[in-house]
Amino acid sequence: MILLFIIHTLSIDSFLNQPELKTAQYGIYVLNLSNDSLVYARNSQKLLIPASNMKLITTGASMCYLGTEYRYTTRLALRGKVKNNRLVGDIIVLGGGDPTFSFADLECFVAKIKSQDIREVTGNIVVNESYFKDMSLHGNTFTSERLPTGWAWHYLDARYAAEISALSMNKNYINVNIKSTKPGEYAEVTLEPNTQYVTLVSQMKTKKGEDSIIIYRRPEENIIHVDGGIGEGHEKDIPVAVKDPALFVGSYFKERLNAEGISVHGGVVKENNTLLDKAMNPHPLTFVDSVASPSLNDILSETNIESVNLYAEILLKTLGARFYGEGTFYHGISMLKRFLNLCGADTIAVSLWDGSGLSRHNLVSPYQIALVLRYMYWSRYAQTFYEFLPQVGQGTLENRFEDFKGEMHAKTGSLHAVSSLSGYLNIDETIYCFSMIFNNFTCSRKKIRDIEEGIIMTLQEQLSKPGNKPLDE
Repeated sequence: MILLFIIHTLSIDSFLNQPELKTAQYGIYVLNLSNDSLVYARNSQKLLIPASNMKLITTGASMCYLGTEYRYTTRLALRGKVKNNRLVGDIIVLGGGDPTFSFADLECFVAKIKSQDIREVTGNIVVNESYFKDMSLHGNTFTSERLPTGWAWHYLDARYAAEISALSMNKNYINVNIKSTKPGEYAEVTLEPNTQYVTLVSQMKTKKGEDSIIIYRRPEENIIHVDGGIGEGHEKDIPVAVKDPALFVGSYFKERLNAEGISVHGGVVKENNTLLDKAMNPHPLTFVDSVASPSLNDILSETNIESVNLYAEILLKTLGARFYGEGTFYHGISMLKRFLNLCGADTIAVSLWDGSGLSRHNLVSPYQIALVLRYMYWSRYAQTFYEFLPQVGQGTLENRFEDFKGEMHAKTGSLHAVSSLSGYLNIDETIYCFSMIFNNFTCSRKKIRDIEEGIIMTLQEQLSKPGNKPLDE
């Protein structure tokens, strides 16, 4: 039996019948989880681009299949012999997929090498990222596994579109600091950290008035171009994603070792599939240190609350590596489909291409997302998953729903002409899940957000009215 609140239907329809949505596509689904009854549905089975609402699927699957205490490990090894403060051989860093590996973690490895009384290295800094595939074969064609299909090329230098690697550091971006000087003079532009792995080309000048900053990195190179003007008295920090994160780790590691008086004569090289194969690599590795990530609890929380795309893609590839033995997008997506099946969704009627929602090829329905929310609500991870979604005033909801007085935990999503909002409402101790996705609108994103907020406010108002009982339909 389907239960429906007639008054809600009329109220919500008034928001959806606005002229700005006349040519747009959208779908909404609202479910009372306490008695599994439908509150509202409109176009709920329509396949739409979900943007970052994809993270609800990815984090739900990761929680259920990996467990909240799962941790990543990055390992440090030596290959060769140490004699008279001299390593005749290589230093090796093996990535295990940790998306949180930091500059501070790398300093632990620097300190460990110093503690081994090594002052000279005859060989290379070797980086290994083979836990995730670098290339995959589709038919007769090899394709790169650094970026999912459907990511637009023009934002590949942005922090939110960083390349995916099993050996990452600082979320795979570098900070560009811009400080104004005197009007007409070149601004002070520096990299943080200062590294030769990235080349900085700056024509930035100081000007009076507002900033007009131009900054970009072409996808095929690690040259950051800075141009335009920065206003007098202003200072900006702009993160820029780097190309080939594993080599970034190795290059910066070598620079830090040299700075600490440890001379590395070789270069920075990748050895992936053969490094741990004894037949191909007869010289044994001596593991000397490792760094463990925070638990998956912390990683999942940041993934959803701050909407970190890199974390979501690494989670996706981790699922593939753990359950199929190959850290590829294809096998990670296979795990997402397995999870959607578990939630009751028909995976024939979805199109999944990444874990973060940055790909415009993703197609899911509000109903399918609501099924994920419903499944997680009844799972043993219910409270944890609930708390992993931003509250009003937190994360991606920091500047939204300023007049909302209720309790809501929800994930936002945003791309050009895409806006989504899905999560949970707690109204008078009754929990509701909802999902709404808007595509192909030509009005401002603010207008769509106003509609989303109006719908939530209406649900809060109408569902909390005393004596407002459902009617059989």
